[in-house]
Amino acid sequence: MTLKEKRNHYNVKFLKGYGHSISVKNSKIILKNCADPFSPPSIEEWHVNGMPYSKIVLSGKGYVSTEAMSILSENNKHIILLDTYGNPVTFLEPVRSSFTATQYRMGQYDTFRDKKKCEYLAKQIVKAKLDSQIRFLEYTGNKELHQGISKLKQYRQDSIE
Repeated sequence: MTLKEKRNHYNVKFLKGYGHSISVKNSKIILKNCADPFSPPSIEEWHVNGMPYSKIVLSGKGYVSTEAMSILSENNKHIILLDTYGNPVTFLEPVRSSFTATQYRMGQYDTFRDKKKCEYLAKQIVKAKLDSQIRFLEYTGNKELHQGISKLKQYRQDSIE
């Protein structure tokens, strides 16, 4: 998926086939891909800091060493396991050691304890939904909808703002 020595807008590595693996050797992450059973596997070696992938997707039968999982997690790399049909089995996410995420979550909960903030958020959601519906109905260009569109615009102006 990611081309070597090319700048890519995505950073996902897909390993599939029987015998694919993620292991560690000489402090490098070894990615072994066995996509074609009639040719030798492709093998990539990366120092984890220089690895261009933030996610590694595994499909089929293979293995991941616990040492590799540990190193990838410490460096904020995600591992996604799929079954042979492409259905997700598990997502291995690094543990967030930052207190910032906890503070954000607590702030979100505190927001819903304040009635004025809840009303403001509810109005913003309804306003955005009405704006979206109005834009969609105008986009259709159906002349029969002009009366309904003007009523929606008037309702939005009178009750929300």
